[in-house]
Amino acid sequence: MVEMRVFGLTIDQESKSPIVVLRERDGETLLPVWVGAVEAMAVSLALNNEALPRPLTHDLMLLSFRALKAKLLRVEISDLREGVFYAMLLLEGREGRVRVDCRPSDAIALAVRAQAPIMVAEEVLRRAAAWEEHKKSPRAEMPVPDAATDMLRQAGAQKEADLLGGRLLREGSLPPEEEADEERFRELLRSLEPTSRRKM
Repeated sequence: MVEMRVFGLTIDQESKSPIVVLRERDGETLLPVWVGAVEAMAVSLALNNEALPRPLTHDLMLLSFRALKAKLLRVEISDLREGVFYAMLLLEGREGRVRVDCRPSDAIALAVRAQAPIMVAEEVLRRAAAWEEHKKSPRAEMPVPDAATDMLRQAGAQKEADLLGGRLLREGSLPPEEEADEERFRELLRSLEPTSRRKM
């Protein structure tokens, strides 16, 4: 496995999903990982050493590990299938070492907070590079962001669709100067097609 560190955060210009960019600790290899908005915020807070009055979810997990006399040894991004990353936590406690399946976004947020190594399988790096090449094809789809990002996207689209739908119900149609809104409304409805058919 290759040890990596968080190089920075950015936004995918097409999907508007946050991306955590990992960089090889002793090299130049980069790995973009699509994450949810909440996890991106959690990583950003940890990178900037922001102190909060109450623990957030990832802080709570680390506090729970410590209370149970367990330690996060490292996180591993172990697989990439159909644009979806898979990760594991390696914990050590009283009963020995255990591996816990988790989303890579949570794994990274925990690793940054615990200052634990982020390890990535070489096969994942190879597949990710191949996926980046595949994305350049006109028919290629973007990697699927994690469930949190998709839920936020759907909630925002649903809210806007409800507002435009209410206006259409009250007025029967949109005013001529807002015809663009009517097309946007149709696009929003199309975007709300269930995404559960895609693997997350």
